[in-house]
Amino acid sequence: MSSPAVSVIIPAFNCGELVRQAADSVRAQTYRDFEVILVDDGSTDDTWRVLGEIVAGWPEARALHCEHKGLAAARNRGIADMRGEWIALLDADDLWLPEKLKRCVAFLIAHPHLRIVYTPMDLIRLDGSRMKGHSKCCHAGWLTDRLFHSIFVHDPATVFHKGVVEVCGGFDESLEVCVGHEFWLRVSTKFEFGLIDEPLALRRWHEKSLTRSNRVRARVTKSAMMDRFYFERGGREILRDAKAARRRLARVHCSTGKILLRQRQMAAAQRYFAKAIGLAPGLLRAYPFHAVSAAGKLLGL
Repeated sequence: MSSPAVSVIIPAFNCGELVRQAADSVRAQTYRDFEVILVDDGSTDDTWRVLGEIVAGWPEARALHCEHKGLAAARNRGIADMRGEWIALLDADDLWLPEKLKRCVAFLIAHPHLRIVYTPMDLIRLDGSRMKGHSKCCHAGWLTDRLFHSIFVHDPATVFHKGVVEVCGGFDESLEVCVGHEFWLRVSTKFEFGLIDEPLALRRWHEKSLTRSNRVRARVTKSAMMDRFYFERGGREILRDAKAARRRLARVHCSTGKILLRQRQMAAAQRYFAKAIGLAPGLLRAYPFHAVSAAGKLLGL
């Protein structure tokens, strides 16, 4: 078999009906030179059966079944099995517009020095209605500074060369959430980003997503991920405005402390507020929260 130009990787975990709709949005693409790899991340519902129904009679698609290890591992498994030159990610609960692959591939052909292109994503409800006020400004070029301050590169909106993974490594399997943010931060230190400034992918908002189903875990993971990038993975040397970077990190820790405070996890909250103050002593809003959490810890609340 000849190799396709694009390998579409779709991980799925306990989301049978959603992944069927995601796959349908790939079937509807006007660009056709692709393969589809659906990866069942050890689902306990009917997802594996649904994946079998999806690939039946679809020669370009195949399904893989893996032990449950999370989104990053499922993506890495799909990438390891791919035959294409370019990678396009699609989460099982998201959708593409029909021109997504065609527009991205055409852009990359027209800009051969680039290895990544992405678009904005529109946010929709499960019923398809649009949600207003959630879009972030997108940017082209070298993006490390901007991505440290705001995540606006979303995985299903990207197409990137397999060489990006060869240079930067795959997705971090130690992370349950923030998988894409960590990957694109790391990639941004080595590669320039192209941008098609028009939404060609849709993110579906629902309470069962990993980030929204456990907000404490999501915040704690984000703090740890950004700490590691800044202190251990070159962020301190790469980011141009050290004061702004430390203030950004302090705000992330402060937000984590606040959500822990609401959960009455006083000792943990105090640690995050102390981190925030240590990074940015001028972040005045952290001080009263630090005092409240310290008092709560002493009182055993």
